[in-house]
Amino acid sequence: MTKLMKKDSLKKFSEPLLYILIVIGFVFLIPKALSFVLKTPYPIAAISSSSMWPTLKAGDLILIEGVKKENLKIGDIVVYQNMKQGKGFTVHRVIKINDQNFITRGDANAVSDKPVKYNKLIGRVVYLGNHPFRMPYLGRITMLIH
Repeated sequence: MTKLMKKDSLKKFSEPLLYILIVIGFVFLIPKALSFVLKTPYPIAAISSSSMWPTLKAGDLILIEGVKKENLKIGDIVVYQNMKQGKGFTVHRVIKINDQNFITRGDANAVSDKPVKYNKLIGRVVYLGNHPFRMPYLGRITMLIH
């Protein structure tokens, strides 16, 4: 086998391997790194409804940062566990805070949610300037996978 043929064979093998490693990095390593940096076990979420329209749209991908109870403010967009409705998570805006819980409502909703205990709080949406950081349409990919 000539040197050129060996190089060609190595290139044919290494390129697909490189693509596979990149995909693995995106799927597994980036969420773990974001989880560490943003201090939350769930650093990424896909918006699956229009309850936060026009601020967040269905199909948006958002980043979530951990937040302590004492740093929570009215107006924050938060993510909390909502197993009662079978959805898993809810992304809504905080409208009321007290010692035992907080109350949220979707921007497009007329009715407030039931009070949420602080132990259900996952985090709040990361902001870029005065706007929530969102990646339009990328959330659709994660919704298709799940």
